[in-house]
Amino acid sequence: MNELDYLIIVIIVMALSTYFTRLIPFVLFSPGRESSILNYVAKSTPPMVMMILVVYMLKDMNYYSYELVFTFTAIAVTIGFQVFKRNALLSIVAGTAVYMFFVQI
Repeated sequence: MNELDYLIIVIIVMALSTYFTRLIPFVLFSPGRESSILNYVAKSTPPMVMMILVVYMLKDMNYYSYELVFTFTAIAVTIGFQVFKRNALLSIVAGTAVYMFFVQI
């Protein structure tokens, strides 16, 4: 097999892969087909994102420094916004903004 044939085969495989990976969600989650998996993902994604952010924030934390106060203040703001507003995006943005504010000053 020469180089040109190889490149043509690679391009065809890549084009078909791209086409089918973009087509599959439309086929599986078309209107009228209620999916329990999709409902589960939609419900559990915001808490998973928040937990990932908390773990990321706490992973390299020095628990003997004043930065601990900043971190737990940001966590408290995030929890507060989530409890009172029930808006995951607002909670994540508010907590991240408070944490970044404290880290930058």
